[in-house]
Amino acid sequence: MVSSKNARCTALLFLAVLLLSCVGMGRAARRLKEAAPEDNYPAEAPESSPEDDYPSEAPEPSPEHELLPPFPEFPSSPKVELPPMPKMPTIPGFSFPELEPEADEP
Repeated sequence: MVSSKNARCTALLFLAVLLLSCVGMGRAARRLKEAAPEDNYPAEAPESSPEDDYPSEAPEPSPEHELLPPFPEFPSSPKVELPPMPKMPTIPGFSFPELEPEADEP
């Protein structure tokens, strides 16, 4: 009987703490809403197309651009020789079970 009374007290204490935390969050949300600046944004975004963002013709390349090489040249990397892969240890007397063929669904 004592454990039932103890569990009931613990449950009531938990519910009281939960209620107080909900009240505190509500008050904090209300304060944030009151302190927030008002929205002065237009109701709708202006209409634009992706073509308006880019020029219709590509600009001519500058003379300095023609003097530069197209890509930098990197030295080739040396070939790395890896050691042979070690064999996996085997467990005596163990073998994987054979898979049963799956039946075709009608």
